Amino acid sequence: MTKRVNRRLFHTALAFAAVCALTVPSMTIRADKTAEAGEGTQTALAAVQEETPGTEQSQDTAAVTLTTVPEEDSESFVLQLQSIRDIQQTQLEQVQTQIRTLTQLQETAVIDAAQLQLLGQLQTLEQVQLEQIAQTDTQLQAFADLMTAEEELAEGPEIIFVGDSRFVQMHNAVGGSDYVWIAKSSQGYKWFASEAVPQIDAVVGRGTKILINLGVNDVANVNAYAELVNKKAAEWTQKGATVYYASVNPVENGQYITKSMVNTFNKKLQARLSPQIHWIDSFSYLQGTGYTLTDGLHYSKGTSKTLYKYYLSALGRV
Repeated sequence: MTKRVNRRLFHTALAFAAVCALTVPSMTIRADKTAEAGEGTQTALAAVQEETPGTEQSQDTAAVTLTTVPEEDSESFVLQLQSIRDIQQTQLEQVQTQIRTLTQLQETAVIDAAQLQLLGQLQTLEQVQLEQIAQTDTQLQAFADLMTAEEELAEGPEIIFVGDSRFVQMHNAVGGSDYVWIAKSSQGYKWFASEAVPQIDAVVGRGTKILINLGVNDVANVNAYAELVNKKAAEWTQKGATVYYASVNPVENGQYITKSMVNTFNKKLQARLSPQIHWIDSFSYLQGTGYTLTDGLHYSKGTSKTLYKYYLSALGRV
C-alpha cells in the first residue's frame, strides 16, 4: 500500500470520526430535590438536546476542529484521530452520568413516564457511542500497524553497488548515476563487515537490489564472506530488498592472486551462499566477451563500462 493510499485512508477515517463526534447530541440533566414537612419529594428534571448545525456550541457540547496537515505528516493525522477519540470518551462519560442519575430516580420510584422514556433513549445513545469508540479504536490500531509496516518496509534506493577498487574504477568510468555506490580500494572482508554493511543497513529498503562484488583481495576469507552475506541477506530480504553476489572476475596470474585462486573462491562461495542470494557469473561473461587489464588486476575504462552494462542487465535495468 502506497503512502498516497494510506493518507487517503487517514482522511476518510478522520472525516468519519468527526461526524460521529459532532452528531452525538449534548444532553444535560439537572435534578433538584426538595423535601418539605408533610409533602412528598418533588423532582424537577430538565433534559436539553442541542443538535443545531451552524450554531455556536454550548460548553456542554464538544467541538471538533480538523486542521489542515501536510500530506506527508501521517503522524499528525493519527494525533487528530486520537483527539476525536478523547472527545467521544468524554461524551460517553457524560451520558453515563446522566443514566446513573435517572437510574437513581427510578430506584427511588420518583421517575415519571417522560423521564423513563429519556432513560431508554440515553441507554440507546450509550450503545451507539460505545460502537463509535470501538470503531475509532480499530482505526487507530490499523493506522498504527500501517505506520509500523511502512517503517519496516520503507522504500530504499534502486541499486546499491558494493565492492573494492574495481567498483571504484567502474563508478568513475560510468560517471554519476542515481545508484548508491559503497566501494573502497584495497579492501576485503574486514571493511565489508565493519563499514560497508552498516552503510547498507542505513539505506536498504523495499525494492532495493544489492550487488556485492568482493573477494579478489582476500580469497582466503571465502567462508567468512558466505556466513556474513547469508546472515545479512536474510535481514535485507525482510526489508524488501533483493541480494546479488557477482563472481570475482578474471585476473592475470600474479604473486598474490591467480586465476586458479579466483576460480576456487567463486566455486566455494557460490556453493555456500543461501538460495535467496542471486549469483551473477560475470567471470564467465568476461571470459566469453573479452576484457582488458591495465595492471593485471584492474580493468580498462571500456571493460568497466561493458561490465557495468552487464550488471544492469542482470538486475533487470536494461
